[in-house]
Amino acid sequence: MCGIVGAVSLENSIPDRLIEKMTGAIVHRGPDGEGYYYSSMVQLGARRLSIVDTKNGGQPMFNENKSIVAVFNGEIYNYIELMNQLISKGHAFNTLCDAEVIVHLYEEYGVEMLEKIDGQFSFAVYDQYGSRVFIARDRNGICPLFYSVVNNTVYFGSEIKAIAQVDEVEIRPSMQGLYEQFVYWSPAERRTVFENIYQIPSSGYAIIDKKNGLQVKLYHRFSDYAQEFDYSSINELKNEIRTTLKKAILERLMCDSDVKWGIYLSGGLDSTILIKLLYECGYDEIPTFSLGFKDYRIDESAYQALGLEGNKGQHTKITVSDEDIISQLSKVIKHCEVPLYKLGAVPMYMLSKAAHKNGVKFVLSGEGADELFYGYDIYKETLYRKYCSLNPASNIRTDGIKNFIPSGNMISSYVLEGYKKYYSTFFQGSNEFIYSMQSRITASSSILEYFNQENKACIDLKKISDEVFKQFSLESKELTVLKKCQAVQMQLLLSGYLLSTQGDRVLMANSVEGRYPFLDRRLIRLAYSIPDNLKLAGYNEKYILKETFSDIVPEPIIKRAKYQYSTPGVELFLKNINQFETYLTKNTFDKYGVFDYGKVHKLIKELKENSDNFQRNITQDMTMIYVITTHMLFESAYGKFV
Repeated sequence: MCGIVGAVSLENSIPDRLIEKMTGAIVHRGPDGEGYYYSSMVQLGARRLSIVDTKNGGQPMFNENKSIVAVFNGEIYNYIELMNQLISKGHAFNTLCDAEVIVHLYEEYGVEMLEKIDGQFSFAVYDQYGSRVFIARDRNGICPLFYSVVNNTVYFGSEIKAIAQVDEVEIRPSMQGLYEQFVYWSPAERRTVFENIYQIPSSGYAIIDKKNGLQVKLYHRFSDYAQEFDYSSINELKNEIRTTLKKAILERLMCDSDVKWGIYLSGGLDSTILIKLLYECGYDEIPTFSLGFKDYRIDESAYQALGLEGNKGQHTKITVSDEDIISQLSKVIKHCEVPLYKLGAVPMYMLSKAAHKNGVKFVLSGEGADELFYGYDIYKETLYRKYCSLNPASNIRTDGIKNFIPSGNMISSYVLEGYKKYYSTFFQGSNEFIYSMQSRITASSSILEYFNQENKACIDLKKISDEVFKQFSLESKELTVLKKCQAVQMQLLLSGYLLSTQGDRVLMANSVEGRYPFLDRRLIRLAYSIPDNLKLAGYNEKYILKETFSDIVPEPIIKRAKYQYSTPGVELFLKNINQFETYLTKNTFDKYGVFDYGKVHKLIKELKENSDNFQRNITQDMTMIYVITTHMLFESAYGKFV
């Protein structure tokens, strides 16, 4: 991957060297080179992390007569095939770099080129003859792309801190964006947590020209993956999954021969499948990277050791302490460009730092498998609620709750009945796309109480709800309740959080690219076609995936219940509150103007008093983290993310 920036004026000329200032803010995304394109109305810039054609692939890229120019971030996995097709149509190439395919694809197909690309990307193309700029982002939202429109000029970049270098762009919090970030995992309607700074959505593109300004559209929706896979037996289906995933892995090893790569190994099913398939393909000297925690309750080292059996490559394990998280937190917030309600991004930042130190330029990772094969508890919860709604009085049905509530909370029948009563209020409404998130929305919306009075009054909950629903208005209303849950997970959690906050942002902070075989579009299409009861069999998550790879994945991992990646949480802040005092003063609350000082301090007092209560309100824990990290974020942002 790389980092790209641009400025497109619809009226006035662009200040000299602005583009260099913007790219200077994202050097970490591309330490291997830089390149610029200048004209009075359009400027483009790129920072390069060189992986493919490292000697000749400098950007910007041009077509034969230099009427089309492009900057590119990402990887095009089918670029050799596309390059050969374009050569047969008369196009001439100067490099063997996938970035050059972009200009010729646009020259040949225009916007329709997006249907032909298999990869992860964001790019910008300037068509001088057509007097327009075309910017786009991949289907899964792996590569970020932000923009702001000020005084008839569009500024865009791979990170918000690049746009923040423009003097005309005012940096201030978006109250609606902050509310949505906490409640929905990511803001709706292209918003960010910054006022008047937006993002191109996954599967999105924009045309910028004088006639229409900037117009954002979608070129793909999740239900477009629908197809019928005709298989005569489960074994045939399993073989198709195995073949497709193996092909996806091999394609994501695309790089020059001297480029070093590795794999993240968590100890869970997904990353273990990847490394075992790599062994099958003849790769047994793979640099591997894992996280460990001093707290044994969240440490997965024993399972990681099972995945490592047979690997002759160097294994690097980072053991994370509370002190590590505290010392790295503000730096991670600066790179994530959002507040956190969980601290998972910090250890992931430390892991990418270790990969970079070992000379690795990209890593394979297992993101996407939980979304495709129903691995999260939210799928079980959704199935449970739908099932119970058919007969709420059935004890057999309601006892299914034992399959997804934390085992430590099943200490008495009284507690169990309390959970049943809580979820019974969310049985209805399964035809709605946001059905799966109803319980989360209800719990998380309590964050509103901690906004100050002025901000609370300006947050329109009805409008927010309508706009979140709007995100899914193009999806088929005929989808099953689990497929609706899947669409929400892919858009809000995967794209909006896992691939960004815990993915691209902390990876590229250390100049390391993430590649995700489970997000291969052929595998997504195949998984989409598999019946729900083969992905979630009863309450057995990822059933067909476990069955497919039970011959190569160690049995303890196959039989292991889904384990959510966990890190220390609010207890870290409570035990070390003195180190965060600067973010909790009255002056800080007044300076950033988001939260209510009195209510937040009342919350902190309650959390201290209940610190030993395992049943305390998790949303309150997340709220405290969110308040502190919001103040950290805007401290960094007002300093222009330096």
